[in-house]
Amino acid sequence: MAEDSHRGESCRETIPPVGHGGFALVAVLVLLAALYVASTGIFLAARAELRIGVNHAASSQAFYLAESGLATWLASPVQPSAAQYTIAGETVAVRATKLLTLDSVTVLYRIAAKSSLGGGHTGNPGVASRETSVLGLRIGSGRVSAIRSTWSEVL
Repeated sequence: MAEDSHRGESCRETIPPVGHGGFALVAVLVLLAALYVASTGIFLAARAELRIGVNHAASSQAFYLAESGLATWLASPVQPSAAQYTIAGETVAVRATKLLTLDSVTVLYRIAAKSSLGGGHTGNPGVASRETSVLGLRIGSGRVSAIRSTWSEVL
């Protein structure tokens, strides 16, 4: 029994004073919470950047599809006031609007093309839609020829 009483005394000597126990646990929990918040923020920022990149790529693809629609319409031997073309599996709508009759044989047109991507590789319907236009001139009974490469250059 003498040994049992001796063991109890040595244990009491190593116990920290009341009030300091658990501080390390609270500090570690606060540190873990801060790391969790920081890692969640980084994950959400990376996800947003990925979406921005995908949307930019889809928007660029829609723009170049619209440009292709304009080029197809301008090269066509028959230039109706409205047409639809299928380019790279996507539909491009082109319309020509008469703006001004300059004289008896010269007419100024605005030719606009609009493309809408249906999702394609991203799987999302209606990912991007872009419209572009050019000014065109018809002299006599000939075809309309573009007089500016893009509408934005005129503005």
